Amino acid sequence: MTLTRWTGMIIGGMVDARSIPVLAKWQNSYSVKVVLQDLRRLMMSKENMKLPQPPEGQTYNN
Repeated sequence: MTLTRWTGMIIGGMVDARSIPVLAKWQNSYSVKVVLQDLRRLMMSKENMKLPQPPEGQTYNN
């Protein structure tokens, strides 16, 4: 897996569901599209856009 930095991600590749609204308030009616749109919105937020990214090709093991 490629290493990324953004709020909601925990080292080791586990996503903290409590920090992502669509996952924290999960409903069975949510589709994959809804989840992906919310993740994209979070990744495009100002606070996450300013975070430095790790060097190209850096990876981690699960």
